[in-house]
Amino acid sequence: MSRISWGVLAACAAFAVVGPLARAADDYSKVPSQEAPAGAKSRTFTLTYTAKVEKVPEGAKKLELWLPVPQDNAHQKITGLKFSAEPTSVGVETVYGNKIAYWKLEGDAVKPVTVEMTFTCARQEIAAKDLDKAKALSAEELDGLKGFLKGYKLVPVGDDVKDVTAAAVGEKSAPPEVAKAAYEYVLANMKYSKEGTGWGTGSTKWACDSKYGNCTDFHALFMSIGMSKGLPVKFEMGIPLPEDKTEGPIGGYHCWAKFFLGGIGWVPVDISEAAKQKEKYGVYYFGNLTPDRVQFTTGREVDLAPKQAGGTLNFFIYPYAEADGAKIETGKAFSFKDVAQ
Repeated sequence: MSRISWGVLAACAAFAVVGPLARAADDYSKVPSQEAPAGAKSRTFTLTYTAKVEKVPEGAKKLELWLPVPQDNAHQKITGLKFSAEPTSVGVETVYGNKIAYWKLEGDAVKPVTVEMTFTCARQEIAAKDLDKAKALSAEELDGLKGFLKGYKLVPVGDDVKDVTAAAVGEKSAPPEVAKAAYEYVLANMKYSKEGTGWGTGSTKWACDSKYGNCTDFHALFMSIGMSKGLPVKFEMGIPLPEDKTEGPIGGYHCWAKFFLGGIGWVPVDISEAAKQKEKYGVYYFGNLTPDRVQFTTGREVDLAPKQAGGTLNFFIYPYAEADGAKIETGKAFSFKDVAQ
C-alpha cells in the first residue's frame, strides 16, 4: 500500500415521529435484484475518497475507522480499488449488503490518521420505460421487499403521514401512478435549499414543516408517501460528479431513491436534482438517472461491519470513527478525474 499518514404542508406538520423499526438480518438476501434498463449515456472516472481522523482523545487505547466501499451493480463497474493503508477487514453488513472497510488501531498505534481510497468507476445511465406495464408483485418478491415498506424513525409511514399521503396521491392505487404522483407532489412542494439549520437529516417531518432541504429531505418525503401506499422504496447514497467538469474536487454526498415495480425492477427518482433544473430535468428524473455519480451504500438506520459501539447511523456515506467505543469527529475530501473513452 502506498501510504498512511499519522499526524411540504401543514397537513402533515403534526404527525408523531415513530421509533426505529427492526429489520430482519436476512432481508437483503431476499431482495429482488432486477434493475431498470441501462440508457445510452455512460461516464468513466477515477475517484479519490480521503478520510481523516485529526483529533484523537488523549489516552485513547483503541481507534476504529469505517469507510463505505462502492460495489459493482447493474449500472456501475468498479475496478482498481486501492487503499493507502491495508484495512483490518473489508466486510459486508447483512441487512442491505453494504461493503465496508474497517481499520482498528490499538495501543501505541492510536494516533491521528489519514486514509485514501481510490478506484475507477464506469457508470451507466438508468432509463426506465413503459412503467404503466408493471406487473403485480409475486409472493416471493413481496417477501424480499417487506423491509422497504416499514419506514424509519425519520421516515414514518401509515397513519403518521396519512394527510400528506392523501394530498399527494388521492385515490390512486396502481404502483406506477402512486410513484408518479408522489414524485410530482414533492417536486411541486419542496425547494432545494440549505439555509439555516435543521435540513439534511432526511426527515419527512422537516420536509413537511419547512418545505425545503437537501436531497435527503426530498427523498424522505417521497419514501413516506410511496411506502404508505404499499410501494417498496429504497434509499441510495453516493458521490455526485459535476456535469460540466472533467476533473476537480467534489463538495459532498448525493442521494436518490428507487421504487420497485413488478416486471420492471428498481426504478430511480432524483427529485432534488429535478428541483434544481425543472425545465431540463423535471420530467427526466422520474424513471431516469444520469451517469454522473457513483453509488456507495443503500438504506437508512445502518449498522456497520463490524458493528459500531454507537447507535445505528442515519445513513452512511462519510467516514465514521470511534475512540474507545465513543464516536469522534472525522474529516473527508473527494476528487475525481474523467477517463477518456
